[in-house]
Amino acid sequence: MNGMAYFFAAISLVLTILLPLSQIQSKQIGYDEGLAAGRAECQQQTIEELQVLISSTEGLTEQAHAASTALNRSISARQQADANTTKELTDALALTAAERAQCRFDDDSMRHTAAARDRAAQAAAGGLGGAVPAAGGDE
Repeated sequence: MNGMAYFFAAISLVLTILLPLSQIQSKQIGYDEGLAAGRAECQQQTIEELQVLISSTEGLTEQAHAASTALNRSISARQQADANTTKELTDALALTAAERAQCRFDDDSMRHTAAARDRAAQAAAGGLGGAVPAAGGDE
């Protein structure tokens, strides 16, 4: 054989070896690209699901804040009503302190005491979420 034939035979041998290797490499590149695309799609779907979850929790947070605010107002109103009742009772009982030492209460003190008991029973039955009765003066 001449030199040219050896050259073509060598080229043919090299191509015979390299061609399957390049096909394997191409298949691996295609597999890697497909795998990366699948992962990216999965990540995008996860991100979208998390965004929906975050949006729904924002609404729940707003509802919780509104409920907390309403509860704080109710507690504040209850505390104010309790303070008013305590002041009324203290004022009414101060007028007859000497008589109470002998276990005698005037009619006004008894009316205030009975009214306070009724308001306390109503508040206990209605809870903090219900309307709080105002402390009355003369009942």
